[in-house]
Amino acid sequence: MELDRVARSLERWGDRLVAKLMDPDEASLLPADPALRARALALSIAAKEAASKAIGTGWSRGVRWRDVVVTPGPPPGIRLSGEAVAAARRLGSAGRATLQLEVRGELALGEVRLIA
Repeated sequence: MELDRVARSLERWGDRLVAKLMDPDEASLLPADPALRARALALSIAAKEAASKAIGTGWSRGVRWRDVVVTPGPPPGIRLSGEAVAAARRLGSAGRATLQLEVRGELALGEVRLIA
């Protein structure tokens, strides 16, 4: 996820963007400082995208952005709920996952592994 793209999206859409991607509890953990907020949101989006790929659905078949909850670290955590956890279980997962996040240059990167 491109950090500057998220920053521009936050400038344009603000809390509407955050509300689409996160439930209120998850959103409340974002920093208030605009630069730190954009970075944290970019990392969260990277984690959510990685999770949607790990479960093989993308954002379809009933899986929503809010079905993947990212908690800041260290270490960062991830929780699947709703259709995301159902899709993970269909793949043989216990419904849990591990998460690795990093910023490399201007990109936020996420890696999610399902736990059997």
